[in-house]
Amino acid sequence: MGFIPKVCRVRRPQTKCKVERLVKYVKDNFLPGRQFTDIDDLNRQAIKWCQKVDSKCHGTTGQIPLKALQQEPLFALPAKEIRDNYRWEIRKVTRNGFISFDGAKYGVPWQYSGRELRVRICSECFEAYDGEVRIVQHKVGYASKRIVWLKGQYEGLAERNGIAAPFSYAQKANNESVEIRPLSIYDKIAGVI
Repeated sequence: MGFIPKVCRVRRPQTKCKVERLVKYVKDNFLPGRQFTDIDDLNRQAIKWCQKVDSKCHGTTGQIPLKALQQEPLFALPAKEIRDNYRWEIRKVTRNGFISFDGAKYGVPWQYSGRELRVRICSECFEAYDGEVRIVQHKVGYASKRIVWLKGQYEGLAERNGIAAPFSYAQKANNESVEIRPLSIYDKIAGVI
């Protein structure tokens, strides 16, 4: 994709970038005492304030941010086919054969219930893969809580008594064998008799 992510060390806030400092900077320098009539007015004032602040020499870099931004080369994004290869997520299939993704539920064959699959949205289609094999492809459903069914999603499930995946809790076995002895043995051990 043209960049290398650098992960911060755990429990070491010193390794974090100064990006989060910007929120406090805006809260402390732009908002106090400001009056506005509506959100559009506030946005206009914010843009004007940003242009003013970005025209000053930056304390750390010693450069004027607006001028530095104009000199910074921006590269075009890679081709869509390359970008689509990086849009994978892992999702677990529910017991009833659905994968929840972006607020919608997509049906997959019941045989995959309880398993984790790789999923992505590619070219306006939701795709689920088991390894390198594409299992299902649906048209993307952007409405929240939408359910997208798969034709034949539950075929063959009746032969398994309607149980797609084993339950995730333990069951007690009935083959208990407990030794039965008289209580007088415990009195002998304690030295009472």
